[in-house]
Amino acid sequence: MAGALLMGMSGCYKATFYKNASVVKGEEHEAWTDFYVFGTVGNEQVDVKKFCGSGEAAVVKTGGNVGTGLIGALTIGIYTPRKVYVTCAANGPTQSARRLELELGEQGEPVSGLVTNGDERTPVVIESAGTRAWRMSRGTES
Repeated sequence: MAGALLMGMSGCYKATFYKNASVVKGEEHEAWTDFYVFGTVGNEQVDVKKFCGSGEAAVVKTGGNVGTGLIGALTIGIYTPRKVYVTCAANGPTQSARRLELELGEQGEPVSGLVTNGDERTPVVIESAGTRAWRMSRGTES
């Protein structure tokens, strides 16, 4: 009975918070956080800048593992630490992807376009380049 209780208390659990699921993951860090009375008492705030110089995180997770469960069992739930896992974003702040939007005519041919890169929006000039072929170039902002 005591063995089953110990095994149940040492189970793993986690919560994952994605800031930006499409960002490239970089360095991984982990830290212990303090909670008490089976994890019901305590409040931790994690400053991502402590781990990631740019302050940009790809993933932040919190949870328990065998070690935190064992400590909770040994202290009869009085002290029940959790672990925080921080994965930094590679190459500093996340960059928004460029996006090309095309407006198509009745025959499916591109008639106008727009390139979006963050807050920058650039129109696209579209010219015919033969049968079912088109040439696109950046236009000027209107």
